[in-house]
Amino acid sequence: MSAIVKSSDSVETFPSSTCLSHCVKLAISDDRPIMLDYWQSSLDGTSLIGVREGGEKLLVKNEDEYTSPISKILKVDKEYIILTENSIYVVSSSIATKRIG
Repeated sequence: MSAIVKSSDSVETFPSSTCLSHCVKLAISDDRPIMLDYWQSSLDGTSLIGVREGGEKLLVKNEDEYTSPISKILKVDKEYIILTENSIYVVSSSIATKRIG
């Protein structure tokens, strides 16, 4: 389960420790960095998993900001661990999926 931390001004949600533990194992074995730059946007609905016509999937923030093709998606608790050619991304499992051009 994702961790929720309350500060005086806001509530922040973080990936679960189980998810992060799996990410660390993958990062060490595959020599890839763990990226969290799509985490917050996956929670607030401003990023998505885009599916191209040929079935290729990408993490997308906007038409100028997207990842290399996704090679594997793993679900841990309420998060997805998304593997691309060069990186490991952690996003909320509530992230939308949409066809893109």
